[in-house]
Amino acid sequence: MPVPGSKGKKLILIVDDDEVTRDACFQVLSKAGFKVLTVSDGNACLSEAKKCRPDLVLIDLNMPGVSGLEVIDLLKKVDAMIQKVVITGSTDIDLDKEIISKGRASGYLKKPFIPEELKTIVHRTLGALS
Repeated sequence: MPVPGSKGKKLILIVDDDEVTRDACFQVLSKAGFKVLTVSDGNACLSEAKKCRPDLVLIDLNMPGVSGLEVIDLLKKVDAMIQKVVITGSTDIDLDKEIISKGRASGYLKKPFIPEELKTIVHRTLGALS
């Protein structure tokens, strides 16, 4: 179901319990021409994803309640075509490799990241859909 007013723009859903990260991602991606929605936890992400079927979800791994890893796995049940990119402050390289190698997400960004890194991974991930 398309989002009203999106006019063919790719829809990105950002889930992060850190308001500063959510707002920064929103600003960067909105200015880059995407339709962007934000939520602060995993349950809200899953609910919103069911309603709007985003093209891409940016997922913080470390959130209270439903973790980012759980969100990744549950999004497959919502819509297997939703692309997922992890945004994390974690320093666990093995976890990062596991997420990518097992196809759980298309990529990841280490916090803190700069706007150009965010735009690059989003364009690369969404470009693979074309």
